[in-house]
Amino acid sequence: MLILVSGEGPTDLGRCLGADPCEGDAFQPGPMAWLVDQIAETSERYSFLELHLMVFLSKQRLSETSKKLKPPSLPGRKRGQETAYYFRNARALALEAIDLAATSGQSVIAVLFRDADGTQSAGRGQWRDKWNSMCQGFDHEGYAAGVPMIPKPKSEAWLLCALKPSQPYQHCARIEDESGNDAGLDALKSQLESALGKPPTATLLAELVREGRVDAARIEMASFVRFRERLQHVLKDPLGTMERKGLSNGCIGVDSLTVSGHRCSGFFKPGLPEATYLNDLRMSLFSYNLDRKFRLQKALSYSLGY
Repeated sequence: MLILVSGEGPTDLGRCLGADPCEGDAFQPGPMAWLVDQIAETSERYSFLELHLMVFLSKQRLSETSKKLKPPSLPGRKRGQETAYYFRNARALALEAIDLAATSGQSVIAVLFRDADGTQSAGRGQWRDKWNSMCQGFDHEGYAAGVPMIPKPKSEAWLLCALKPSQPYQHCARIEDESGNDAGLDALKSQLESALGKPPTATLLAELVREGRVDAARIEMASFVRFRERLQHVLKDPLGTMERKGLSNGCIGVDSLTVSGHRCSGFFKPGLPEATYLNDLRMSLFSYNLDRKFRLQKALSYSLGY
């Protein structure tokens, strides 16, 4: 199994030191790559980075693939310019992963990193739209092993949760509600620098995660938990077998809420009774599965020449 990752720069998933894409000694992993590796190693009992099983694709290379994509021809909800960006990038990474699987003869998991970079007033809805747009992009290409990695508001928030000097890993939910603007007062990057006592360089942050100073199992922030759970799921089922059999809801569905032992997603409406939550969930899954059935039937018709 391989893990294909693509991010925004050296301070998140890393960079290539030569040819692009890259792996092994030609790949300089960033802190987010080591977080991916932590979760994967816990699941699979071996380090993908140490065994050169993680492949990095730059944002620039992914953009080149994205520009070659044809617009979706099947019916669907119109997307704003911003969420369309996430959708296109996920489609492009899905195609790169499918190509890598064909050339390597191995199953491939794809992790797409993008900061949410929202303001304090953006709310959870904007983050959810970005997550779902990535999921829909992976799904559009028939790819079941896509993993959105979208820190809210940015990767510094996840790292600060673990590295803050007072009560690390505790009371971190509030950090997700801070502004992602680096020019703002008390910006997250400044808070991280203050916590470390030195500039938070890509090399330093990567080493801290690699050494275990940042523990992926202890970060309980909504955006991180959703990423961690999705990665854990595809590691167990990289071919999407459970999803095709209806045993998994797949990538869509966020803002998790537990009701009577069941994990419900994306329907948090204060004041509504449990029955309403569960009914909303049933209706959403019905609509989602109906849409998937329509698209699969249409694709089959095309392939048979109907």
